[in-house]
Amino acid sequence: MDKGKGEVEVYCDGVEEPRVIVGDFPERKGSEGRDRSGRLESFVREGPGKRFIEPRLLFLLKDGPAHGYELMSRMPEVPLPGPIPDAGAIYRKLREMEEEGLVVSRWEEAERGPARRVYEITPEGRSRLEDWVAAIKERLRLLEQFVRLNE
Repeated sequence: MDKGKGEVEVYCDGVEEPRVIVGDFPERKGSEGRDRSGRLESFVREGPGKRFIEPRLLFLLKDGPAHGYELMSRMPEVPLPGPIPDAGAIYRKLREMEEEGLVVSRWEEAERGPARRVYEITPEGRSRLEDWVAAIKERLRLLEQFVRLNE
């Protein structure tokens, strides 16, 4: 299906065919000049089934570096739907995000106990967080529209 400018295919759980939603999806350029409008499409499709691990981690890292255990313990602070991700999911996502250039890590010696890996958000990670905020706003708009249609 060809999509026109400002249209996004949205996949719903249990539905094989996408629905085309018309909206204002800004075409923004990433730090490397890549078109990020396609990224917004995929973020609108993300749902609670994905547990919003990436935006949770980016949100927690935006104010400063943190180690994995600290990120896990602070997960309940992030008001996003879905269950709190388990430790394995968090560490897998952090490795994936590091491979994508969204975060960097370094080993830091602890005063007591073993060294800890500390994660820090990159400029690309901050950009991705902005994309998540835009996608969540769009999802909220669509959900509000659905509620209005059914009131």
